[in-house]
Amino acid sequence: MIQVEAIRIRELRGIRELQLTPQRKNFVISGPNGSGKSGVVDAIQFGLTGEISRLSGKGTGGLSVQKHGPHVDRRNDPAVAEVSLTLHFPERGKTAVLTRNVKTAKTFKLAPEDPGVRALVEEVARHPELTLSRREIIKYILVEASERSKEIQALLKLEVIGNARSVLATAKNRVTRAHSVTQADTANAKDALRRHLDVKALSADDVLAAVNQRRHVLGLPAITELKAATVLNAGAAEGEQPPAFNKKTALKDLEAMKDAQAGFPALGGTATKAILADLTTLEGDRTLLDAVKQQSFVERGLALMDGPRCPLCDMEWEDEEHLKNHLKTKLAKSEQATVLQKRVLENASVIVSQARRIVALSRAVQPVAEKDGTAEFSRELSVWAEQLTAFAKSLGTVDEVLSHKARFEQSWIAPPPTLAATLETLASVVKAKPDQSASVAAHSFLTLAQDRFATYLQNRRAEKRAQEARRIGQIVYTTYCSVAEERLTALYDAVEGDFSDFYREINSDDEGGFNAKFAPAEGKLDLEVAFYDKGMYPPGAYHSEGHQDGMGVCLYLALMKRLLGDRFRFVVFDDVVMSVDQDHRKQFCRLLKSRFSETQFIITTHDKIWAKQMQTEGLVEPKSGVVFHSWNVQAGPIFEQIAEVWDQIEADLARNAVETAASRLRRHLEYVAGELAEKLGAKPVYRGDFSYDLGDLLPVVIGRHGELLGMAAKVANAWRDDDAKAKVEAMKTARTKALTKYNGEQWIINKAIHYNEWASFTKNEFRVVVDAFKALLLQFRCTKPSCESWLYITPRKGTPEVLRCRCMKINLNLNAK
Repeated sequence: MIQVEAIRIRELRGIRELQLTPQRKNFVISGPNGSGKSGVVDAIQFGLTGEISRLSGKGTGGLSVQKHGPHVDRRNDPAVAEVSLTLHFPERGKTAVLTRNVKTAKTFKLAPEDPGVRALVEEVARHPELTLSRREIIKYILVEASERSKEIQALLKLEVIGNARSVLATAKNRVTRAHSVTQADTANAKDALRRHLDVKALSADDVLAAVNQRRHVLGLPAITELKAATVLNAGAAEGEQPPAFNKKTALKDLEAMKDAQAGFPALGGTATKAILADLTTLEGDRTLLDAVKQQSFVERGLALMDGPRCPLCDMEWEDEEHLKNHLKTKLAKSEQATVLQKRVLENASVIVSQARRIVALSRAVQPVAEKDGTAEFSRELSVWAEQLTAFAKSLGTVDEVLSHKARFEQSWIAPPPTLAATLETLASVVKAKPDQSASVAAHSFLTLAQDRFATYLQNRRAEKRAQEARRIGQIVYTTYCSVAEERLTALYDAVEGDFSDFYREINSDDEGGFNAKFAPAEGKLDLEVAFYDKGMYPPGAYHSEGHQDGMGVCLYLALMKRLLGDRFRFVVFDDVVMSVDQDHRKQFCRLLKSRFSETQFIITTHDKIWAKQMQTEGLVEPKSGVVFHSWNVQAGPIFEQIAEVWDQIEADLARNAVETAASRLRRHLEYVAGELAEKLGAKPVYRGDFSYDLGDLLPVVIGRHGELLGMAAKVANAWRDDDAKAKVEAMKTARTKALTKYNGEQWIINKAIHYNEWASFTKNEFRVVVDAFKALLLQFRCTKPSCESWLYITPRKGTPEVLRCRCMKINLNLNAK
């Protein structure tokens, strides 16, 4: 995609003016915390995307690029805050300068203007993951399975899978709740019919027995078969219609209503308490409340996105990616909101079922109240039933449930205040009525039976339709999840292979058998990793924090390889490599060099030794970087370009700063001696505290170097390898010259041990010391400019077989014939 040639930053964040030249190569920015390193990261990210992640996301309310992107002294002049990136586009073989300023952050200038290059820049802007910070890598490892799934799918640009799944899940839940309502209505109608027929169950035989008994009283033929189209009062409906009142049924309905009324205080108590607890949580977190209210709406919007026009409000956005990020921000709390929403609606459905049962009982009593009670009570029952029906219908969303919080806090049933006494009075009135004649009782019985039978059948048909809708909703959701999981499993299989390979390369000394396993399921992504040979466990179970962070980096690299393939040509690691434990950083450098040789890494670190290791291992060239020393608000970062230590020492001597030059030389020698001791297999006297100084290391390194050259000479003679003999002799001659320069080998070793004497040297006297050590260290290094690597033996453990450099210009056989 891109590689960076140069970076120019002006008045952005903590930087006043800064020019860096990575020149398409790996580049390291080192310095202590607070020295301004992350300002460079912010600038690169802003230049590429128009955004600064540090000013967005969780915990950044009130922050914005427009207000807080410019330097604090230029906060009211955003137009001066500007970043220019000189970018190379390998796919097109072109270079262009991208310029973006804070005032018009959503747009950028390109020089020279080129439609193809502009399209590539816009594509890069859709990949904010090209800038990775330490705090972000762990989100792939130590997170809930659902969150891991979202983060990885977002990185792989597969959010549409999760968005569609959420929309289908919402639809499935709605048809499920609708089915529950129709089930409750059917149960209520069945109960009313059973109560009227005075049967324990609605079997066809029991129903026909009760009905035919009354038909016989009226001299009507018996019904022999009960079907959906059966009319229970067929024949009885002819002629004069007596009132549809049946004394026995009226008393049963009144008794059922009285029983229900007695249980009102405890009805739905558990569900109500749970609802109130969740509503209190929602009101305490307005962002969570917004997520709950908007979740399904925004999910549908994400699923319908096709270009920069918002499918929800029809507003035109800068580009599709900004619109998508806006909608995704609104769903930042969707996981917690989903759990809470599901719980609220499940408890609300309990209340809905209970409310509808009360309505059914009330409507059975209402005709009795109208006939034998007061007009006022009849009207109260009717209004109460209507209010409960409306209440039950208005509990389909969390927002609706929240609007009824006050009702839940009091008594959501809200019966008429005189309900109990009036029911008792009404029952007394009905009981006092004379028994109906057999024919009138039979006639009214059949009329009510047919009415309630028809209602039952109607509700059962509605239930079956809802059941079918629920079945189809479940099938669609399950099928989608199954297909998505099948495809994702194939994808994750490939990712987990690279992830495991990368982690094994970094930790080959102690976890060479490492492997990982992803398991996607319904919007979740479980991850288990091997812990030595003890089994598979979640990453946080036994692995150390350093190993977990190493996993995060390896997984990120595996994902980027899967996402971009050979187009993965650039990434910023903001203190990310610090998370790799010290024992494995060299292997990490080798991994990046061997597996991602075409990728440009811009790396920040506060660890000077780590920055030096990157150079020693050849991941970063000696002069490819910058050192930030400190920062102040007026000037920004105080820095210097990374140079060869000899150039730095010469600069010190040019200022007559001999003491500074001496200290710099001493630190360099200590570092290099430690590196060479490992690379050459030198064996200093063991120290229990591992605090080896230069006097411990340099003599044994020099001795080991001579020993290896002696071995190489013997092997070359044994194999009659004239080229090797000539090369070894040249190296031995150069070595002898370096060791005897200025008072001989013993002088060099003594001065290495007693370096404090250097501080009293004159500038010219100290240059002699510097030249001596420079000549000495060159004996351990390849002279080819494109290599310049330190010599090393292979294998590192056991009997050495080869002494070589990275480019193999030096490749001396140590195997005796």
